[in-house]
Amino acid sequence: MDNPAASSSLGANTSMALIFATVAIVVYFMTNRRRERWEKYGVKHVKIGIHRIPVPLWEELMQKHGPTVGLIREVPTLVTRDLDILKQVLVKDFNNFVNRSDNMPTRSPFGKGVFFLKDNDWKRIRQLMSPSFSTGKLKRISTHVQDAARSLGKAFEKCARTGTHVKLLHTTGQYSTSIIAKTAFGLQADSIGEEEDDHFTYCAKNIFKTRSKFSFFFVLFLIRFKRFRSFLVHNLGLYFPDPCTKGSREYFTALLTDAIKEREAAEHMGSRHQHNDFLQSLVSIKIATDAAAAKSTEETTNVPAVPKKTITSEEVIGQSMLTILAAFETTASTLHFALFKLAENPDIQEKVFQEICEVVEHDDPTNDELSRLHYLEQVIKETLRLYPALAFITREAQESRTYGSITIPAGAAVVIPIREIHRDPANYPDPETFDPERFNEENKAKRNPLAFIPFGQGPRLCIGMRLAYLELKIGLVQILRKVQVELNETTVPSKDEKITMDYKSFPRPVKPIQLAVRLRDEQC
Repeated sequence: MDNPAASSSLGANTSMALIFATVAIVVYFMTNRRRERWEKYGVKHVKIGIHRIPVPLWEELMQKHGPTVGLIREVPTLVTRDLDILKQVLVKDFNNFVNRSDNMPTRSPFGKGVFFLKDNDWKRIRQLMSPSFSTGKLKRISTHVQDAARSLGKAFEKCARTGTHVKLLHTTGQYSTSIIAKTAFGLQADSIGEEEDDHFTYCAKNIFKTRSKFSFFFVLFLIRFKRFRSFLVHNLGLYFPDPCTKGSREYFTALLTDAIKEREAAEHMGSRHQHNDFLQSLVSIKIATDAAAAKSTEETTNVPAVPKKTITSEEVIGQSMLTILAAFETTASTLHFALFKLAENPDIQEKVFQEICEVVEHDDPTNDELSRLHYLEQVIKETLRLYPALAFITREAQESRTYGSITIPAGAAVVIPIREIHRDPANYPDPETFDPERFNEENKAKRNPLAFIPFGQGPRLCIGMRLAYLELKIGLVQILRKVQVELNETTVPSKDEKITMDYKSFPRPVKPIQLAVRLRDEQC
């Protein structure tokens, strides 16, 4: 009799062998079909290995070959930290570089997020999302941010009283997801300071997660071959090349699908108790455009034109999932690195504390008080300089362009290595030193604005930038007015020990940071 287990194993091995054979064929043709070299475009051409993690690679290229190099991946790729070229790409000639060259090969709605959209789809969704991040919206959101920040401050106080270390990214992640759950979706995620995350927070933290060493290195290899990776995900339905974890994808898709249906039903019934959040604004737009399309269909036998302001359910879910991830990465990651650098530099931490005491007179800092915390803002910006949430971004050339002696051919990818720009000695002398004075008014005035782009630059500047600064400022005020964060022999890292960074996905310390916390003798 046949052995079912053996047959299953044989089938799995056959499938894996087929994948590797396909990969080998793809590699052969893709590495041999391009004989083009970057020298013809006025750029130094370099060769790279297949299994190279992008961020350390960009650092190595800049150190060995200068500010601008060319290489061949799936398409010709220009890597540059030349600020004059970047001004053209990101700002002046934006219409030629409107699209990112990277995509999101996923079966999840996450791939419909505005970060990955192109051309008119990007413009349409960006316009629909912009009102959700207006000044008026931020003022209403600030109440929820204050609530979460108070809970964050209490969590640090509790650690100080019990003598336990703060698991930084764990706790700051709970803070950021608590805010986005409430302000974007009207949900409660109340695990700030708890050992275990609530389900929303857990899934937000694990939207992207490397499932195995094999998956990581195979996906790293596939980054060079976007169309083939997309084929594996969308045509063959394979799971491991998809960067979105199955659990998070299914949880948020189900959660948001139900929420959209409930809110559509409530709005059709004229409910006066609608939510005033990000999700509701997109649902209201969807309802309005669905009604307009239906009316157009009734009035004419011709196929109606798609309204300019329209959004599908899948796109609503995509923007929502992207907002969750962006909020977590920008706020949680930056806040945790800021606290680490303050623990590492107690003199700077004391200066921030004194400014808070001088400026903030209320239990919850007002918008005016936040605007006058200039040194605190310098600390945040210096943290973003050293640890930008995205170490690099990309653009795609629609048509060939020549800037000085360098030509960027049509179809080429432009890699903008934010981390390397921020650590370029030409922009920041002694770049590895944490020095908030780099961002005082005098020093900022001397520096090219393109030398600091943690949120990107130009029309594709991060739409949630102001919300991120709001969350960072309020969170730091509520923590630092109550406690001091410290490094000692028992913390991770220990005092005077350097952290080692991992750039497999987003910037992370190899060993998660844990800080000691001490109550302040005098609080303000």
